[in-house]
Amino acid sequence: MSRDKAWEHVLWFAGVGEKLSGTPEFERSVDYVRETLRGYGMDPAVSEFQAYLTFPKQYEAQLEVLEPEKKSIECRACAGIASTPPEGVEGELVYVGHGGSEDYRAKYVKNKIVLAERISSPVALPWKNYLAGVHGATGMIIISFAGSEHRTFNKGTVKSVWGNPTPETMEDVGRIPVVNITTSDGECLKKLLERGPVRMWMKAECKREWLRTRQPMVTISGRTPRFVLIGSHLDAWGGAVSCNAIGCASTLEIARVMSRFRSRLKRGVELLWFQGHENAIMTGSTWYVDNFWDNLHKNCVAYFNNDSYGMIYETVYDARGDPVFEDFLKSTIRELAEEEGAPKAAQTRKYVPTKSGDQSFYGLGIPSGRAATTNSPEVISRLPYRYNWWYHAEEDLLDKADAEALYMANKAQILVLLRLCTVPILPYKLSNVAEWMLENLKQLNNRGKGTLDLGDLVGNAEAFREIACELDRALGRLTERYVEGPNDESLMKKTEIAEEGLLKICRILNPVNYTYRGIYEQDYYGAEYVKPIAVLQPVSELAALNPDSSDYKALRTKIVRSRNMVSDALEEASWFAKYTISNLETK
Repeated sequence: MSRDKAWEHVLWFAGVGEKLSGTPEFERSVDYVRETLRGYGMDPAVSEFQAYLTFPKQYEAQLEVLEPEKKSIECRACAGIASTPPEGVEGELVYVGHGGSEDYRAKYVKNKIVLAERISSPVALPWKNYLAGVHGATGMIIISFAGSEHRTFNKGTVKSVWGNPTPETMEDVGRIPVVNITTSDGECLKKLLERGPVRMWMKAECKREWLRTRQPMVTISGRTPRFVLIGSHLDAWGGAVSCNAIGCASTLEIARVMSRFRSRLKRGVELLWFQGHENAIMTGSTWYVDNFWDNLHKNCVAYFNNDSYGMIYETVYDARGDPVFEDFLKSTIRELAEEEGAPKAAQTRKYVPTKSGDQSFYGLGIPSGRAATTNSPEVISRLPYRYNWWYHAEEDLLDKADAEALYMANKAQILVLLRLCTVPILPYKLSNVAEWMLENLKQLNNRGKGTLDLGDLVGNAEAFREIACELDRALGRLTERYVEGPNDESLMKKTEIAEEGLLKICRILNPVNYTYRGIYEQDYYGAEYVKPIAVLQPVSELAALNPDSSDYKALRTKIVRSRNMVSDALEEASWFAKYTISNLETK
């Protein structure tokens, strides 16, 4: 890895600044990626396709307090919104906190303007917009999280539909107008509300249209068709350095280094610079899923999102990911940290799926992870809301990135990639997946409070755990034999059988574990329903309903069908585990 080469790319992307998909600045960036890869002796492809893009008239938005006093407030229009009529809209202001489902309980917001915090945890901005719209709000005001000491607008999109819309989802792209205000102005509005009713007027406009756009990618082939996928979003808001000049620069540097090892790779690498992450919400990665489905489904072994690694204060090595290969990620980064005498982040959090960060691959069943750098606990404790105040802002400039931190992140990523691409057998542990499912099914069964007994599913998960442990042991024995005789043709065939079994089981279980809408659709951005084994999460709601009510009976019917889906997935995964073991043990 080279500090200087990666930093040269950072400087170039930073010089372009804001580059929304569909703009000349973005197209210049596509050309830069293509020509840089050609300069490395590689043959990049640039795909062209239609994407549903949104362009807010950021600086023309208007916001005024009408009552109890007249006051103009500076604001910015968000991307993806529905425009107001030419005369604007007005309504009573209602504060809804984070803007999640629970925040609307006992609140009536129809034909009113809601005020919500910008912070994305626990509710992402697009989901705030979706909920405000379905509750009948006429408009929404988002408070930036930069803090009162910064007069900063944290820009963003409220498009809740992930990827290009379909006829069924077009209405949900953005139902209402949304503007962004500073933290200090948000605090003023909240204080006004404490004194009594507040009436607001707002005007905002956003252009939404289908446009032809481009997306660069490059493939470094291995000896087999299998590959690891790494992606960075090329479009960016504001100063655009930490999000995402450093990510795009990092992926270029990874491409340069990985290409030098191509003769040693068993599995290849596919690298993409996604369009439509910011002003369209993942149209690039979702288009790639839809149109490269067969190859991804058959051959992609892991996905890494390269976004915002290498910022100032990131001095700690960090790794985490899906349970199936989290042990591999942690152990690899632990070795790197120990060798360099660098700190490693403490891993205490349990894996929870989130629909964010270009995570378009859950439905495909592709394991996802990260291996890079992060902040120390001391730095995190000083961050407002655990976010960097310059996120998506004009102040996201070169002083927010650090060449040494980027170098650390690049080393972590390249080490993980090289190991994944060269080890004889994928370093998956299915027993970890089984334990994860078993723990979550037990919790769901307890939360159901007897309204729907999931004990049989718990039993199925326990049975799968036994088989998964047996498969893990068989894979361990096969690895040992392979090390002793790597050129044994029969062993090479068995490693292929093992890999096919592992991928098949991930394809079966991951959509059940990490999605609500399943294999072929995409969940909405930041949706609160994307939780472990999401289709069974409504058991909590069922337990709170009157068993004699129509709502209870209808919901119970739905959950029973979801239970059947999970049961089938466990049974099918168990069958493939047994089948793989039997093929590995035969002489």
